[in-house]
Amino acid sequence: MVNTINRLLLLTITLCISLASTTINAEAVAEVDRSVVAVDESLVLTLSLYRNSSVKTLDLTGIRSNFHIVGNNQSSRHTYRNGQSESIMEWQITLIPKHVGQLIIPAIIIDGDKTEPITIDVRPAVPLSEDKLLPVYLESQLDHDSVYVQQQIVYTLRVFQSIQLDNMNVSEPDIDNAVVKKLSQQSYQRRIKNTPYRVHELRYAIFPQQSGELIIPEAVFSANEVVARRSIFNLPGQGRAIRKLSQQHTVIVKDIPKQFTGSVWLPAQSIRLEQSFIPTLKQLHVGESITRSITIHANGLLDSQLPPVKFPATPGVKYYPDKAQTQSNESEQGISSSRTDSTALIPTQQGTLTLPQVRIVWWDTTIDEQREALIPASTLNIVPALNDDASITTAKAVDHSQTSPDTEPTNPPVAPTQHGFWPIISAMLAAAWIITLFMWWNVKRQLTAQAAQTVVTDTAPLSEKQAYKTLATLCHNNDIGKLRQALLDWAQSYWPNHTIGSLQDIARLCDHQPLNNVLLQLDNHLYGTRSDSSWNAQSLLSAIKTLKTQTSRRETAKDTTLAPLYPQS
Repeated sequence: MVNTINRLLLLTITLCISLASTTINAEAVAEVDRSVVAVDESLVLTLSLYRNSSVKTLDLTGIRSNFHIVGNNQSSRHTYRNGQSESIMEWQITLIPKHVGQLIIPAIIIDGDKTEPITIDVRPAVPLSEDKLLPVYLESQLDHDSVYVQQQIVYTLRVFQSIQLDNMNVSEPDIDNAVVKKLSQQSYQRRIKNTPYRVHELRYAIFPQQSGELIIPEAVFSANEVVARRSIFNLPGQGRAIRKLSQQHTVIVKDIPKQFTGSVWLPAQSIRLEQSFIPTLKQLHVGESITRSITIHANGLLDSQLPPVKFPATPGVKYYPDKAQTQSNESEQGISSSRTDSTALIPTQQGTLTLPQVRIVWWDTTIDEQREALIPASTLNIVPALNDDASITTAKAVDHSQTSPDTEPTNPPVAPTQHGFWPIISAMLAAAWIITLFMWWNVKRQLTAQAAQTVVTDTAPLSEKQAYKTLATLCHNNDIGKLRQALLDWAQSYWPNHTIGSLQDIARLCDHQPLNNVLLQLDNHLYGTRSDSSWNAQSLLSAIKTLKTQTSRRETAKDTTLAPLYPQS
């Protein structure tokens, strides 16, 4: 039996090494920066060879049937992979599709290795009017002009340029009563009426926090036109200054529909639940532990919007919840988030254990109606504890301390042991234990005094930046329990010349109506007789951000510097 297990283990290890070797040997890789393009736009194909090679040119004949090749750059670099230094050869090939449809970039052979083919979705060109054929112009659009409160809006901003520009800057969207997350930033080429344009595209996800009209202000773009030098004495960057504005958008934000029956408002494109058990058992012993994890997957929601999964009390089992894990991912389509809540289950009695179902009600923004995600009830079979079997076995064990009547002892009887020596040893051990306990208590008292002195000496008030960072983290995690004290700490550092002990002190000092409204909602949520389950800490962070921005604008009214289009890393 042991030999069979060893052979199976050796076979498994050999298979894993073989699969790993196959993965490592895949040294030629093809990637694209965009898989969905218009017929008049460009994309970049990157070919990488993870080893030294003497290859200088590539056979790109298969690509030319579906794409125009408008650029081809080759470079090399060094990196570390699997703990070893290696060289990487790269080719960046700029392509423009020849027609609409599902076009294939075929497999390319590089020094004996073959890449995987890639499918590109090519769509028709976006029609533009004659008045937009300018050297530089901006274009902006929304995926929705009417949404529910806290529903995701994807805002796309494009900067078109047919001339060479320098010192390009674009303003980031600053929107009251909304949370803004940057999704992506990329550049590509587009040919419009036989004029080549360089396009810089930025996408944002916007989550309005209150109903009514949401104004998305104009984006401001500034740059300098680069002109050719007329002589060696001309300095670069002496072209005319360019300033362009995008369109302003108005979005109608609707309140939560009356027919929604859920406890937490969740407007999403999709929500699904996933359940797992570790270890994967259908039978447990009394006293054994198993971990139940439930994950919420959502498209169109921030991770801070996802509610915690509640594990209701169940007879015959004890719960030990773990800290929740959240995650958000950004893409061109928007934000996808997940939240995993786990708890350890320890059954306390044998029998059949039924874990109740988990149900989340949400609003489908695609079909505009209420839906629910459901995990059915789970059943586990609980058997007696292993210790019970052990106790039965122990009770049946033979007591060899008593000799049988028919058995004579093989050794002569031993004289009774004298017990006068052991009381002395016990008294000495007790005295040593008391001395040790006294020394431990004395050392602990000295260390406590030193620690207290260190705390008094080293404690310093938090800076405004540190306090704001702590407050922002709690807001992102929607940690309402710790939010009030963190808010007071930030306010004290923001207004150091005033004494702040309550939310009313903050409202009196800020004189900012949006923040005052959020503070009132927070006060009602914490101390009111009826808390609002839809209140989200992101609205507080948005109001504070608006306050700080407006204060900074008043202090630097003459400073018109814009955020860089390509921020420095």
